[in-house]
Amino acid sequence: MNKIKRKLFSMEAILDSRTINDQLYFLVKWAGYPISQSTWEKADKVPADSNMISEYKMSVQMLGKSFYFDPLDQPPQIEDFVDVPPQKSELSTFNTKLCEFQHQINTLRDDVRFILQSQLKLIKELKMSKNVIHHYDLLKSPTSQDKQQSIQSDIIQQSALINYDGSFEQGDKVEKIGRAVQIKKSKTKMYYILWKRRNNGQIPKNSWVESEKIIENDPVKVCQYLWNKLI
Repeated sequence: MNKIKRKLFSMEAILDSRTINDQLYFLVKWAGYPISQSTWEKADKVPADSNMISEYKMSVQMLGKSFYFDPLDQPPQIEDFVDVPPQKSELSTFNTKLCEFQHQINTLRDDVRFILQSQLKLIKELKMSKNVIHHYDLLKSPTSQDKQQSIQSDIIQQSALINYDGSFEQGDKVEKIGRAVQIKKSKTKMYYILWKRRNNGQIPKNSWVESEKIIENDPVKVCQYLWNKLI
């Protein structure tokens, strides 16, 4: 209906409604015209002082969405009046979810591979440390004793500087991984760590830890966190 016809003819009833691109449209039946010549109009075109909207809602509530259905008098489609965006097919949605799931699997596989590499590196370092300790025990030289005393002194000084912030360097244990983020510039992965209560009763503050450090110290917690994200 053009503007001239809208001035000549009045709206008789509202038959249907649709929301397209956040805009509400009503299927308007015009007085003296069949349903097949109804038009889809924006909601602001319906007079505010009319009862058509309330009557339409009551008809839908009592008789259902297709209360006006007449097999011999079919209404026009809203696509004839408005550009309706195409809906995603079920196959497209499935493929999108499949790609997301595959990406999560690849990320988990990369993290597990990194964990295994870190474990092997840690085992090699432990073996080297044992060999060095055994070598000092065999020598039992004053020099080695001085180094041992110096190490013990450093440990005592470090323990005196322990604060409430949690860290692996202070011997804190991971209670739970809260969340994970990736810094855009450096591409560094960070995990938000909730620490366990210390033996002295203190509860360390939660803190962000680089992924490499937590994988090296507690790879099990990382695997648990990533697995829960996949479920």
